Amino acid sequence: MATETIAPVSASAGAVEPSTAPMAVESPAIGHRIQRFNYTGAVQKFIVPPGVSKIDARCWGGGGRGWGGGGGGFAAGDIAVQPGETLLVVVDMGGGSGAGGMSGLYSQRLGEPLLIAGGGGEGWNNVAGGAGGGTHGSDGTVVTRDRSWTAARGASGTTGGEGAINRNAGDMAGQGGSTGHRGSSSFRLRAGGKVPIPGMGGGGGGGDTSGGAGWAGGGGGLVIGSRFQCGGAGGSSFVQGPGVTNGRTLPGAGTRSGGKGDPLYHTGIGDANGRGQVVLQWTDSTVTPGGPPDQQLTQGGDKAAYPGVRVTSTIALGPLTVTVTLPPDRHLLWGTQAQADYQLTVEHPDKTRVPFAGALSGDGGSLTFTDVNLQLPGTTLMWVGVSADHDSPIGSTHLTFDVSGKTSPSTRIVVNPALTVSPSGDPVILQRGGEEKYPGVKVGNNGSRNVPLQTISVVLPQAGLRFGGPHGPDHQLTVMTNGDTRVYMGTISADGSTLTFTDVDLAVGTAETVMWVCVSATEDALTGPTNVAFTVGNQASPSTMMTVT
Repeated sequence: MATETIAPVSASAGAVEPSTAPMAVESPAIGHRIQRFNYTGAVQKFIVPPGVSKIDARCWGGGGRGWGGGGGGFAAGDIAVQPGETLLVVVDMGGGSGAGGMSGLYSQRLGEPLLIAGGGGEGWNNVAGGAGGGTHGSDGTVVTRDRSWTAARGASGTTGGEGAINRNAGDMAGQGGSTGHRGSSSFRLRAGGKVPIPGMGGGGGGGDTSGGAGWAGGGGGLVIGSRFQCGGAGGSSFVQGPGVTNGRTLPGAGTRSGGKGDPLYHTGIGDANGRGQVVLQWTDSTVTPGGPPDQQLTQGGDKAAYPGVRVTSTIALGPLTVTVTLPPDRHLLWGTQAQADYQLTVEHPDKTRVPFAGALSGDGGSLTFTDVNLQLPGTTLMWVGVSADHDSPIGSTHLTFDVSGKTSPSTRIVVNPALTVSPSGDPVILQRGGEEKYPGVKVGNNGSRNVPLQTISVVLPQAGLRFGGPHGPDHQLTVMTNGDTRVYMGTISADGSTLTFTDVDLAVGTAETVMWVCVSATEDALTGPTNVAFTVGNQASPSTMMTVT
């Protein structure tokens, strides 16, 4: 983005000068922009790009010059913006001669400051300048042989700090400017710092060692031979401008700037003798779940679903790398059991569709597509085909798309059971001590292909019921599909309440299968309604309703 210039404003109003320095723009991920503003001695401009409604701003105040200059403060926050509006960017301006300036942002639309990071005070010989704030700048350090001298004070919120004072001789350094005011000159006519934009903080106080600028400026220091030596004080910071959220500020520490732990910090920024910096981040493209919601899959089904994402950008983007990853332990397949599919389909803003072939990872869990052209700006959809294996857990899940460093879940995928199990047949009457009956269930196929052999368990609900009849036990399961009947022998539990059948071939295909067991009631069975509980694979159902009389 080219740097624009601002027409000069009269010095009496607080000069706003044209900037000609280039500004670095970084793009660590798709649509994610980072722009750094360095010191130029003039106010700079940032025009909010189309489609951008939030800017992440991080500001480092300038460090004080000289031996032991104070480190600059740090201020950051998220700023609500409007596309096309202009933010004025101040980098290391307004400090007294030799002191650190304020760095921050000013809304031209609202006519108010948004963020300000205070500068550090100037150091000299063996006295250090105060560090920039925080909400309070640090005092200048002092060496004195006379208690009638007072050190330079750091700014406190909107109030400028007092300059160093010799009460006996009346020597006084300049006071730091309160918000909206320049710093005062010292008794030796050393000028205080100017406010870079009317209302944009306070200038640093003038002095032999000057104060740092900020939301308010730090006081200037004095150097009187070896009797009194005092560094300039630090300016305060501000993070409460209109539309600012997540505001945070950190003071400098000695000669070190605040905010050194921030991931966007560059070495030396804001330290003693180091200039300040403003860093803006924004996103002009997004990756979000895209396409019809709730893509339905069946365990072992022969039909694929097509979960995907939507990429929206206000700028053109070059060819990208897209990686799609299956969720772990969900047993999804690329394509179907019958036909693997390693293709990404991209639907461009003009609705044309283009396929891209992917490379399968060694573990089979991800596909990578290179040189994917999204034909942006606009909105592009992309998707892949997946299905659920027989052992895929029932419930919702999603794929993960990584579009050149930006990740998003896909459309939600819902895995449904391969089989449905429900009661079968008309209600039956069980007479205590009477003949056996045959309660059962019916099993339907929801579209599963090649249904594997199943384990089936049947549980009696209460004492007084038994598998078999008065003439002996019966541990059989009868399975019937399309008139074809098969019988399986079960294993009875030690307490006689459960039968388990393994390797049962349901052969359901698209037809419905019916199965049943033999049950009777003993003389002491409880009367009333009851049923037998069938579990087929991971699906459970009560049997036909039975009534014991």
